[in-house]
Amino acid sequence: MQKLHKMSLSIAAIAVFMALAPRNAAAQEMAAKSQGASLQAFGLLSYVQPHYDPSNNIGGSFGADLNFRPLYRFQPSFELRATFAPGADVSETTYDFGPRLEADLGRLKPYGYILIGSGAITFAHPIVFPTGPYTHDNSLVYSGGFGADYMVTPQIGIRGDIMIQRWDVGDSSDANNMPFHPRIYSIGVDYRFDFNHVRRNRQ
Repeated sequence: MQKLHKMSLSIAAIAVFMALAPRNAAAQEMAAKSQGASLQAFGLLSYVQPHYDPSNNIGGSFGADLNFRPLYRFQPSFELRATFAPGADVSETTYDFGPRLEADLGRLKPYGYILIGSGAITFAHPIVFPTGPYTHDNSLVYSGGFGADYMVTPQIGIRGDIMIQRWDVGDSSDANNMPFHPRIYSIGVDYRFDFNHVRRNRQ
């Protein structure tokens, strides 16, 4: 009788556990999916056209996107990006930040962004003006662009990216003032951190 009683208690305990486990798992998954923010990082090989220089530079772009809560199939985020493009004639370095918006189309995730930041440019062969040699400059940089990630796995994607920049180099009252609108074409890898071990992307 005692053995039967213990067996009954064991069966009851197993039944309760089986009843509660799916609910707990579902609750954990819902909580993970409703997390307020996530993070992704990227590294890109960049081909830079400096606009008024006939030579083009090969450099790199690196950054991260802080993703906020998704809005249906759209993922708003805040991007930080640094681009380094050394060259034989012109070398450029920029640090940008700003809003980004991504659309979730399954494995394909197109996006667009508007960034602002600072830039530094150096001339290996100084440009000579009546006011003196023009060797380097610093500028506020406005950038806009678009691209897309193709997700090979839920966390790793191949990224293609196009950026157009506007630099305010020189001074409007200075002979050194020149328009500068570099174009940057990049390809590389994007990694999406999965802190909650939940596939957040529809694939």
